[in-house]
Amino acid sequence: MSQPVQLFTAMSPASIAAIETDPEVCAIARDTDLRLVWCNEAFATNMNTVPERMLGTRLADFMTPEQARDREETMRITLRTGRMAAHQQFWVGKRWLSRVWPLDPNYFGHKGVFVLITRLTDSFDLGGAEVRLAREADFGPLDILSPRELEVLYYLATGMTVADVARTLFRSEKTIGRHTENIHRKMGYANRAQLVREAVESGLVCFTSDEWKSIVDPEYADG
Repeated sequence: MSQPVQLFTAMSPASIAAIETDPEVCAIARDTDLRLVWCNEAFATNMNTVPERMLGTRLADFMTPEQARDREETMRITLRTGRMAAHQQFWVGKRWLSRVWPLDPNYFGHKGVFVLITRLTDSFDLGGAEVRLAREADFGPLDILSPRELEVLYYLATGMTVADVARTLFRSEKTIGRHTENIHRKMGYANRAQLVREAVESGLVCFTSDEWKSIVDPEYADG
């Protein structure tokens, strides 16, 4: 979903009133300590709770410390500069774009950040604004796959054959075939078409191969 790019505008729930009930648009307000002071139903639903129970929480209450630090980095950019900052991420098994604006102090009575998280299933343009890649992922239902199986899944979903994947990863076809069988068994895919369909719906295939590799193996980009 495309939204106007506003680099300096302070945000409040009133700013997104028209889309607040969209289940694929999550909205959050946090104070300068990054404690949650407001969220919409969609965000709470993705966290398997209700908005009231999210109040006062921090990201580390629901994520690993690494995942929390990765996402907090974007929020701290906005707190430090007063500008919109953004990152793309794989969260609850789906690809999302997170945009962070200064919190509207007239609405909340204090400073902080307002975060708008929207589903990403294709390319996007933020008018030249820099978008970080949050490499610490929440794989959701894909969490049962090993890092290598996640990598193989990506290539299979882009249309590669087992032979293509084997050449790309410098592995034997037998090895890639075994990974493919494990993916189908663990995920309950009936056929390749289902694998591709669910990968496309999650937005997984819209990452570049290097982006997905660094998400699957965060040390990859540091090497």
